[in-house]
Amino acid sequence: MEYLGDTNIYRNLVRGLSISEVKKLAEEISAKEIESDIKSGVSIVVAMELINHLQTDDLNCDECYKALCLLYHHSKKINLEKQKYSGTFYPPIDVVLTSYFFNENTQYLRMYSQVLDLTVLLTEKYDINNINSYTKQIETVKKQLIFDKDEIRTNYENYIKSLNEDIPDWEYFKKNKTHRREWFKTLQSGKTSFLVAEGLMIRAFNLTDRSYSRTEENFEKLVEFINHFYPAILMNELILEQLGHGNILLGDVEDVKWNTINDMSIMFGMLLFSDRDNKVLVTEDKAIRKCLNDNGMGNKLLSLDEFKLKMGIKTV
Repeated sequence: MEYLGDTNIYRNLVRGLSISEVKKLAEEISAKEIESDIKSGVSIVVAMELINHLQTDDLNCDECYKALCLLYHHSKKINLEKQKYSGTFYPPIDVVLTSYFFNENTQYLRMYSQVLDLTVLLTEKYDINNINSYTKQIETVKKQLIFDKDEIRTNYENYIKSLNEDIPDWEYFKKNKTHRREWFKTLQSGKTSFLVAEGLMIRAFNLTDRSYSRTEENFEKLVEFINHFYPAILMNELILEQLGHGNILLGDVEDVKWNTINDMSIMFGMLLFSDRDNKVLVTEDKAIRKCLNDNGMGNKLLSLDEFKLKMGIKTV
């Protein structure tokens, strides 16, 4: 069995601990994993979310640094032959899409691999002062997270503009009750999720410089894709519901509601693998848990307390 923790799980695990206590915890979890034949993996998205806060003026800097240390140091594995760290890494959505549809890795894989390299450098010797040497790289990660979310935000904005004389009014559905009723009716029918899935498929085509068209072959691929990743695709509905309610905050890509895209990306990474039946996601996120539970994958979930129990972590 292999465990994958989300961002808040790691932040909760280190909250209130000193850096020496975090180091001890990482060693204890690693030892327990070996003893129990349990594996662990690193989500690149989780690493990016933690690195995003590693700026001295960020109130969450200290906690996120400790969380990043725990994430990496309990998950790392040593390849004795190559004398380097290795382990399972869960890719973000762009890598998942190109890998799933075409068994190809784009330039995005190389870019995200650099996040892993940066994680190693930042957490070396559990020294938070490391962040001062990599401020540019940290800023790059921050911008990439925003870019990934803004791609989807822009798609939704363009849709609103298509309905509203090219005006990007995020309160459009709140002001147009008839369209609002139609929007939620379409959402409940599943048609919207189907179109979201097709949009992701088109994205895979674009990332690999291919042209997409609605052929029977592509339709069959799309259905397979939906069946494989349906819980992750459903995460989009959280944003789509807010869009239907006319939530003006969606206009700001840095609003916390857009963090749903990061959660979706974590789930895509987990669901990609052929041995995904052996993957367990450790999360307290209600939306993620609902999506997996509603699709018969509740046994692939662990709560924070359940994870602590399995790892023998004492709860204060």
